[in-house]
Amino acid sequence: MDAQTPALRALMRFYEAEARYSASGLPADRAALLETLHPDIVLHQPDSLPYGGQWRGREEFGRWIDSFVETWVDIKPTDPVFHTCGDDIVVCTVTMRATARSTGALIDMPMCQVIRIAADQPVEWRNFAWDTAIMLKALGGSV
Repeated sequence: MDAQTPALRALMRFYEAEARYSASGLPADRAALLETLHPDIVLHQPDSLPYGGQWRGREEFGRWIDSFVETWVDIKPTDPVFHTCGDDIVVCTVTMRATARSTGALIDMPMCQVIRIAADQPVEWRNFAWDTAIMLKALGGSV
């Protein structure tokens, strides 16, 4: 993996800003995180999840972040592996560990993200959870 590809560098800027915001919770760090994204960012989440659907633009992406952290706590992505596909796509596989805020149930499962980069910023982001039924059960919902 060439860590110097422009697409991967753009994604790493997002993850670094995300880590700062996660640690601080400060509005300035949230704003800095959103600035790492393309103004026309589109985030696709599985429709069955409480925060599912398409989130368009930086402000909607920010609302998705808020919804996600209202749903899960102790979020720990581990063992990330990055694959670049051409000049503008990064695929990331990761094991996601998190605790459902509503029930205290733990999830621990593979996830995949496909991120398209434009103008040196993520512009399209697709998240694929290994098993959304397990996620919904952890949240106390019926499957």
